[in-house]
Amino acid sequence: MKRLKRPALAVAAVAALLVAAFLVLLRPPVDPFAWDPGPPAPVAEDVPAAGVTPIGALPGPEDMAVDASGRVYTGLIDGRVVRLAPEPELFAQAGGRPLGLAFDAHGDLLIANHGVGLQSVAPDGTVTLLTDTADGERIRFANDLAVADDGTVYFTDSNSRLNNSTLEGSAFSVYDFLEGRPRGRLLRYDPTSRTTTTLARDLYFPNGVVVTEDQRSLLVVESTRYRVRRYSLTDGTLTTFLDHVPGIGDGLTGLPGGTLLLPVYDRVPLLDDRILPGTWTRRLAARLPASLLADEENPPSGSILVLSPQGRIERRLSGIDPAPANVVPYEKGWLLGSLQGRELRAMPAVR
Repeated sequence: MKRLKRPALAVAAVAALLVAAFLVLLRPPVDPFAWDPGPPAPVAEDVPAAGVTPIGALPGPEDMAVDASGRVYTGLIDGRVVRLAPEPELFAQAGGRPLGLAFDAHGDLLIANHGVGLQSVAPDGTVTLLTDTADGERIRFANDLAVADDGTVYFTDSNSRLNNSTLEGSAFSVYDFLEGRPRGRLLRYDPTSRTTTTLARDLYFPNGVVVTEDQRSLLVVESTRYRVRRYSLTDGTLTTFLDHVPGIGDGLTGLPGGTLLLPVYDRVPLLDDRILPGTWTRRLAARLPASLLADEENPPSGSILVLSPQGRIERRLSGIDPAPANVVPYEKGWLLGSLQGRELRAMPAVR
């Protein structure tokens, strides 16, 4: 083997020091914790989704809500909330990034607004901030919400550190994934006392949330751990409802009878097999340009998982491009939201 001359050795040593400084001395955007996702849970039936049809060109219609008159509302990337009547019209300027939407019993539209907090919009479009803190801590990443029969609002705060104000661009959720640490909370807002309390901490990017039909539990999607948790409202215990989800879960919808709809983004084998199991691989991936980590022009595809009330995956409706972020029943079909897509879509309901 040919030996390197001294100048070449010096250059190699300097290069090694530069690499070390790049990887160690410079503070990375994440403090990673390694975790091996393992294989996905089995799916009883896997069929291609059929009949997905665009019904409106809108930038990032993440979630939808339907009022008592059957009109559809959705929040957009630029902070607007629009109403389809039937053409899109401005309903409110909520600011931030409206994510989860739901109507309360008074006909007000509630919004889990990323970077803002929990908001309420009156029928005339007046926006009110209900809360932006819980137990003295800033709500940095309000994501999804659910309203119980008694009017209590349950919502998720996905990350206490990263959002679009602390990290430029739209890759903040990817950095959460690469960091792999539980920085999220499950919150409760009491509309009578107007107080916000923390029900559970140390959750892995808590996202979609629903109240079970018996009103005794909450189901919460932990996106970056490929699972759904159950939080008991009677004793405060937290258990696993579904593990090894075959996709990155987003919203969660409960149907009459207890069936659940879980939209997911397709898993990335390179991420699961090569990056997530190691801290150094996570650090290296986090140093890639944000445009590579979150390609807004080419959002990932995904599926809808139909779950039994016991958490069994009864069916996967696959091949939806871009991936659905939320699924909302409407008339005889479903509305499909999209985090980065440019269209609101509909499809026939599938049981």
